[in-house]
Amino acid sequence: MLKNYIKLTFKVMLRKKYYTALTLLGISLTIMIVTIFASFIDQIISANSTEVNRDRTLILDKVSVYKNGKQTDAVPSLTFLQKNVKDMESAGTISYFSTTEFVSFINGKAVGHALKFIDENFWKITDFKFMEGKAFDINAVKKGARVAVINEKTKTYFFNESEAIGKTITIYGSSFKVIGVVESATPFSRIYADVYVPYTTDTNVQLTNKEVEGTYSALLLAKTNDLRKVRAELKAKLKRINTVSGADSVHVQAFTAREQFAKSSSGNNDEPEYGKTVIVTLVVLTLFLLIPAISLVNINITRIGERAEEIGVRKSFGATSGTLVTQLVIENVIITLIGGLIGLGLSVYAAQLLVHLINTFDPLFKMPTDSFIISWQVFGFCLFSCLLLGIISGVYPAWKMSRMNVIYALKGGNNL
Repeated sequence: MLKNYIKLTFKVMLRKKYYTALTLLGISLTIMIVTIFASFIDQIISANSTEVNRDRTLILDKVSVYKNGKQTDAVPSLTFLQKNVKDMESAGTISYFSTTEFVSFINGKAVGHALKFIDENFWKITDFKFMEGKAFDINAVKKGARVAVINEKTKTYFFNESEAIGKTITIYGSSFKVIGVVESATPFSRIYADVYVPYTTDTNVQLTNKEVEGTYSALLLAKTNDLRKVRAELKAKLKRINTVSGADSVHVQAFTAREQFAKSSSGNNDEPEYGKTVIVTLVVLTLFLLIPAISLVNINITRIGERAEEIGVRKSFGATSGTLVTQLVIENVIITLIGGLIGLGLSVYAAQLLVHLINTFDPLFKMPTDSFIISWQVFGFCLFSCLLLGIISGVYPAWKMSRMNVIYALKGGNNL
């Protein structure tokens, strides 16, 4: 039966090429936008080749100081983190990092690069694939060695296709020796950078490294999936430092990338509210799909009206309303899936165009051309969106069709 429905769907598509073109255009543009949006969210929250433990890696990037009934939020300082966020039983590995930028000049052209100051534990929490060389170790960090690990894009920019190990790059007027080349992290990840250097080479740390406020964050790799233990231990540790800057209390926020996306916008250290985020996401998705669905409903009603004789004949030979409804919904889902596949193809070129457009506004710090990657999760989500769009736009016309008067239908008209 399904095979017959598929054959009939293609015949209908070829018979009414104008309606088919309009339908596929609306579906493909909708799925194209959904794909780009889903790809952006996927890179923010999902595990990937460089962050295999992303679901157990918490990011501590905010400290709240409560004093005289007032709340002051800031990025933690390196001193604060090293003094208070260490030796945790619930966290197997802790790393401190800070992100900034620097500008290089080659052949008179200025190009911006993302720079990350890190410690040796950064490489233990992440899972970078080294194309050349190796990571710097604890000895290099302690000595403040001017060594650097760069990603593939940066290697191509500075050294073309030649080997980068042993060569130098200039950062803030100082030469750093390249000891490793890694595969680039996803552009929207907190661990992304073009260049990684020991945090002990950060010359600005003394200027910004106050008792609480600074420019550093921490990565905490939890030993288990029970992340509440990490937050509970952090809370217990901070109870002992209420005298910091004369504060009444000090709170920190430590969440995974997924939790940061899902948690409420409150300023305290509450657990993330996944339910609210899921509801909001579904509402936005439904509303977004509803606009093209309404247009597709009108097109489908017109298309059904032109198939009145066919429907009348089928009903006169005993086809039930349920059978006819199933037929149209399946037809609509098939057409939607075809449009969705076209939309997925268009999204690849549309994403590159979007990156190019964004880069025109900031030509110094350009986004990588592969910033939007279609993973299997994104592909599955887009297929789900296609099915949802096909069902939404097909149910009402199918219900109207099931009520069609047989006599009018056989005469070539309809009473929709």
